[in-house]
Amino acid sequence: MFQLDSRNIAGEARSPSVGGRLPTNFVGGPDTVVEQIKRCREEVGAGVIDLMFQIPGSGDLSFLMDSLTLFGKNVLPHIRDI
Repeated sequence: MFQLDSRNIAGEARSPSVGGRLPTNFVGGPDTVVEQIKRCREEVGAGVIDLMFQIPGSGDLSFLMDSLTLFGKNVLPHIRDI
């Protein structure tokens, strides 16, 4: 049985999987990622989402920094209060 987490602002305990999968990979442009995160929040009821940025197979940190900047400017403002 799932226990209610007081940080779960959705108000109810839910399974972390949707259709047998965890909706945990957010990939695409800013609008796509905003929608994916909102959908995860609605379906899973997550009150807190921890994000990790990865650039597989690349040692080029400038690409990672560009991704973080893009996320901060174009995604975070849309998900901050969900």
